[in-house]
Amino acid sequence: MKLKAVFAPAALVAALIFAGPCALRVTPANAAPAHLAPQQAASTSEAQTQNFAGKIVSQNGVRFILRDDQENVWYHIDDQQQAAKFLGKVVNITGTLDGQTDMIHVRTITEAKA
Repeated sequence: MKLKAVFAPAALVAALIFAGPCALRVTPANAAPAHLAPQQAASTSEAQTQNFAGKIVSQNGVRFILRDDQENVWYHIDDQQQAAKFLGKVVNITGTLDGQTDMIHVRTITEAKA
């Protein structure tokens, strides 16, 4: 019984350490109000196309994310093949944000004009 009591907190600490900056929660200013039911909030936010700006970086050499240094947030990107084409570049992404997973469902990615 003591083993479980010691192991559970250690596992939680390890999970938090390895989660790193991707554990950040993103709440855009135009997110659905908290008083809406989860289904209503999801359908409201899915319908809203948003623009995101930042730099495409590799999180682990395999997964690509959008790093927005101005807002100090990171977003997951659902279209990894398209994101890979812009690795290391500052881009504009048009898409919808899944607030539950901080995933941008990409419609377009374009390189930002300097």
